[in-house]
Amino acid sequence: MAAVLTLTVLLCLFGLGKGIDVQRLNLEQVLILSRHNVRTPLTGELEMYASKPWPKWNVSSGLLTRKGYQLEGYMGEYIADWFATENFFNGCPKEDEIIVYSNTKPRTIASAKAFAESAFKNCNITVKHHENLAAMDPMFLPIFHNKTAAFKQQAREEMTRKLNEVDLTEAYREMTRILNMQSSDVCKKLAICDLVALKSDIVTEDGEEPNVNGPLFIANAIVDSFIMSYYEGMPLSDVAWGEIQDNATKWELLTSIARENQNVRFNLTSASKDVAGPLLKYMYNIFKSGTPKFTLLVGHDSNLNGVINAFDFQPFVLPGQFEPFPIGGKVIFQKWSDANEKYLKIEYVYPTVKQLRNGEKLSRLDPPQRVLLIPKGCKMSPVGFCPWSEFLKLNTFS
Repeated sequence: MAAVLTLTVLLCLFGLGKGIDVQRLNLEQVLILSRHNVRTPLTGELEMYASKPWPKWNVSSGLLTRKGYQLEGYMGEYIADWFATENFFNGCPKEDEIIVYSNTKPRTIASAKAFAESAFKNCNITVKHHENLAAMDPMFLPIFHNKTAAFKQQAREEMTRKLNEVDLTEAYREMTRILNMQSSDVCKKLAICDLVALKSDIVTEDGEEPNVNGPLFIANAIVDSFIMSYYEGMPLSDVAWGEIQDNATKWELLTSIARENQNVRFNLTSASKDVAGPLLKYMYNIFKSGTPKFTLLVGHDSNLNGVINAFDFQPFVLPGQFEPFPIGGKVIFQKWSDANEKYLKIEYVYPTVKQLRNGEKLSRLDPPQRVLLIPKGCKMSPVGFCPWSEFLKLNTFS
């Protein structure tokens, strides 16, 4: 009996983290890869797909909304509170302790500013970005970098296979009904009256994002408009003309279009590391050097998709969300240390649909979701840490 008790105690101690005393860990370094916050729809050319009036936005297409700025500030305050509990900074960060780096899109720059202003109040943090705002920063541009014919052919074949495996018939049928496409201009002028009847085509061009023309492209743009108007807090009668309301089943069906759009275009075994290559290289250099202490990189859902797939995390779910890469969501890489070792922890921190819709201020009492991400090839302890040295050796970076 004593032997059984001894074994039980040993197993419990082992289960506490393979010798890791969580209470004695110090937070040394943080890198956050973030998606921008709530924006207007990416295109203003949706009117042709429905005869019904679309909701009006106060700013142009693809820009961060005032509410999006506020919501990103809430996330900044929440992260700052977390930093304070860990004594991560002593006052304002020194210039060499922080990088806030954004893509060139106005919505990413504005999101970075909103976060920095709220997380580091009165600290005058500079948001860095390329000077040429007319072009995407190459680091955030999700394109095929390998120009060989064999690579491009392999990527196209994988995209085609994924597209052929997708069955969005029910989602397209529901979208067609909501739009009442039979009475739309696109039906009257171009004879495009039913998304189900259309065919999708893979599009890969040098220097351009891999894309899919046809119903997936059209439906993704439309469901994006529905999602953003819902997050913006518009009356439910103005969100898909009241056809969705708070019906979780309908949202799940329609947002399957967005999930499959990301899946076909960027979730590629043959190309994820290549697409995210410049971003992964930048991140690795920060991890390897140990500086700066804090990095915020603000990009897009495609950036999070590429990095997440390149790391080949074990399967995970995001409770409280129907987007695959939620607005304002952040993958947070954390370096912790004790007297003997350095460790890695990765979490997906994101606001729920409810928090976004209601504009809820995030806090310890109303926190965002925090989901542990486990990269394959990194031996994780039961409490979610793996040796930092193992992390740096992952083939994600090679």
